[in-house]
Amino acid sequence: MLVSSTTGTTEPQDLPSYKRHGSSWRFWNASSFVWKKIWSIVWFFKLGRIVFPSYRKPNRQEAYFHSLGEDCRNFFLSMGGVYIKLGQYLGNLSHVFPDSFTESLQELQDRVPPHPFSEIEERFRTEFGKEITKVFPDIQSVPEASASTAQVHVASVGGQKVAIKVLYPGIETLIANDLKNIRSFLKRINRYLFRFEYGKIHDEITHLVTRETDLQLEADSYDRMRQFFAEEPDYVFPKVIRQFSGKSVLVTEFVEGVKITKAQPVLKGQAKSRPVELLVRAYVLMLFQYRFYHADPHPGNLIYTPDEKLCFIDFGAVGEMPSGGVYALKKILLSGIAKDYYGVVTGLEEIGALSSSADRDKLEEVVRYSLEKLGRFVSDTDYFRNLSLEQIHTREDRLFLKEINSSLKEIFRMIQIPENFIFLERVLGLLVGITAILDPYRTVLDYGEKPFRTVASGKEGGLESLLLNEDKNLLGNTLSIPGEFYKVLQNINRGKQGIQLVEVERHTRKMYVLGHQILYSVFLIAGIHFGNYYLEKGMEIQSWSFFGTSGFFGLVLLYSFWKNKLKKKGNPL
Repeated sequence: MLVSSTTGTTEPQDLPSYKRHGSSWRFWNASSFVWKKIWSIVWFFKLGRIVFPSYRKPNRQEAYFHSLGEDCRNFFLSMGGVYIKLGQYLGNLSHVFPDSFTESLQELQDRVPPHPFSEIEERFRTEFGKEITKVFPDIQSVPEASASTAQVHVASVGGQKVAIKVLYPGIETLIANDLKNIRSFLKRINRYLFRFEYGKIHDEITHLVTRETDLQLEADSYDRMRQFFAEEPDYVFPKVIRQFSGKSVLVTEFVEGVKITKAQPVLKGQAKSRPVELLVRAYVLMLFQYRFYHADPHPGNLIYTPDEKLCFIDFGAVGEMPSGGVYALKKILLSGIAKDYYGVVTGLEEIGALSSSADRDKLEEVVRYSLEKLGRFVSDTDYFRNLSLEQIHTREDRLFLKEINSSLKEIFRMIQIPENFIFLERVLGLLVGITAILDPYRTVLDYGEKPFRTVASGKEGGLESLLLNEDKNLLGNTLSIPGEFYKVLQNINRGKQGIQLVEVERHTRKMYVLGHQILYSVFLIAGIHFGNYYLEKGMEIQSWSFFGTSGFFGLVLLYSFWKNKLKKKGNPL
């Protein structure tokens, strides 16, 4: 399963064990750490700079971030379980945080201090009722890699080198306690910051994390993904050796290679990074073609082999995309490429990202502003690593929200995290981070557009049929008519805009008025005729009724002539 050409993890050390503490202690310890670090950050970047101007110096900032990274790493290690996974994610955000912060956290990807080999022996004995050293006589007691829920030891079976992944004893209970704490955190965020369906989010987190403690499910995921990529020679998915695998033990073939971020990064002006190309293309296929994806692509789970192939390991966390969600996601991306902001909002609605109180028109303006800002940012930035907050969040954002009479709080209330998409955002963050490490001169969009267009157009009949489920002829002319005119046609087709043909309307109005004047004249003449007819017969009551009717329509006719004469004077041709 795991696999690195580097040396294995060091011998286990006697570390303070998080097993000695219960759920309540873990919750309050985590809360205390978070608030301490929030205060530390506020002091260093806001208040402290007023008192100590030296805080503004780059070397002081680098030292601060290095210290912060080490504190976070030590905290995550002391807590174990789910917290290590959080540290793995933060350690990959090198496009946001400085290297001095992320370097310490990157050790959590595959160099977590290992548990004693005796614990591995205990877990294997519980699973199979046998001694692991009897089944694998040449197993190495020093693990090849160790992570948040398990560690990997190398051995051989029938002359074949294998990787043996074994869960830590008691990890299921630890994760269950952490999930309770996560629910408490989400509940407090919902109560004090902004409203969201924290119950659904917690359920999805629970489903994904607890799945990692059943290695039989992980073995099934390996086999399933290997079948999907059977015709893709550039990808490797280790074979599972079922006879030695169970719920808490997984044995796979050993694949030689290095962690993807240890591959050679590209320099400015060089061709694209092959590892990043393989990675991004793999996720385009997983999401839009197979609808089944690896949900934890931190660098420790991505191995770049000596023959320049990409190997995926650790399928404990996987996600599935419903067919409707895939279609809506394609619509969002393709509409964004075409600058069709209405289509983006419609796609967001279809995947369930809009709350019941969402103002679609306001969101369409937000989408327009965000995509235009993204375009400017990409074109104006030539190095996408260690970006500063000022580059991402600017004064221009606040002015825009003021113009549309809105606020971030209101926008957050309109948006909700849809089901089945919670961990997709994490996946995207990891892909962006890996891209920034191996090719800081390009974005993940540069790598993803070509494979996305190929999959989107090759599988479902072209870009036009995916952009919007509307008039195909209208969409088919997107590339042959001016952009602004195309947007007008889209709005007309969606009923958001009407067409005004001045000459047609003027002549229609004339015909309308003339028709009514003819009717008034008919009633006028008819009233005079029948009034005279009944007067000659001596029927005065009936006669004067028709004369009165004739007089009424005569006045209406005169009023009509007068009114339209004034309109002509006010609107000369």
